[in-house]
Amino acid sequence: MFVLLNDDGYVESYAIVGNLVGGIEVSDPEDIEHFEEHYESYGFSEGKIHFDDVWEKELNKARETENIRKRRETECFPVINRGLLWYETLSVKQKIELTRWYQAWLDATNTGVVPEKLTWL
Repeated sequence: MFVLLNDDGYVESYAIVGNLVGGIEVSDPEDIEHFEEHYESYGFSEGKIHFDDVWEKELNKARETENIRKRRETECFPVINRGLLWYETLSVKQKIELTRWYQAWLDATNTGVVPEKLTWL
């Protein structure tokens, strides 16, 4: 098997059959199915690749954060970026709820909690 490593020493891509330009040859992992599913969480040291559960958690956290950012772009920003005319139609209570909802979206990448859409939106 050939693997291509990123700058952090983790598998970026792999080839089970054939060669990989710029890759290094390594022994096949014991659980090839696990490797195929989680290859980005395999690091290289002492001539072998090994699964790193701490790195896996960091990758998953980064993926979750990116997912929240994408959701915020499609679910939050189109509402918040409406014009003044729309805002002037809102009640004081709605403006307060909207402000809190928006702040919850801004905090979501840190908290990991995506706010529920306001019922009146």
